Amino acid sequence: MRNSWARAWLAAIILLIAASAIAQGQHSRLLEVEEPVMEWLLDDTDTSGWERAATLGAPWLLVTGTILLTGIALFLEWRVGVAVVVTTLFGWLLSSVVQDIVDRPAPTDDGVLGSFPSTTIVQAGVFWGLVALMIWWVGAPKLVWQIVLELAIVATLLVSVDLILSGEQWPSDAIGSALVIAVSLITAAIVFEALPPKLPWMKPAVVQETATAL
Repeated sequence: MRNSWARAWLAAIILLIAASAIAQGQHSRLLEVEEPVMEWLLDDTDTSGWERAATLGAPWLLVTGTILLTGIALFLEWRVGVAVVVTTLFGWLLSSVVQDIVDRPAPTDDGVLGSFPSTTIVQAGVFWGLVALMIWWVGAPKLVWQIVLELAIVATLLVSVDLILSGEQWPSDAIGSALVIAVSLITAAIVFEALPPKLPWMKPAVVQETATAL
């Protein structure tokens, strides 16, 4: 399994480098495709309903949720709690580094640079992805963590669409954000898999099973 994670991580890194190079070197060509799309999306489109999706990436929710998630992880395995914090910071740092390298202007054309990738999308995607990883890590049934994973993907997509419709991000910015999220979460998954949870409520069952075997 670790080899599979390593290959996935390497593939995500390569794709992120390629996407960053395209966003930086082919910005004009991308605009030829994306500007008409943005104009079509924003032309007389009622985006008020999508504003509710911004709540899924609201700073107060992400900070509170990350603190709660970290507390639960620290209780079960302190190194995983550290991994949650490090993954969150790593996603933010990686997106900031790529933004500085690509230095791409935002669609609003107000002088703001660094829209690729979107830090907001990355932070939201990393948080909801960590929630799904935590459910998987504690040994929840496959159906449960798969549903949570799908909900995490939907939440990230909603945040992405809201930012695109509000004119803050290009559609391709969401692709770069997804690759940063992938790199961050795959790194976390490798750590999670290497550190099985110490579930207090399972200890009596383990002791009883051992005694029966003896």
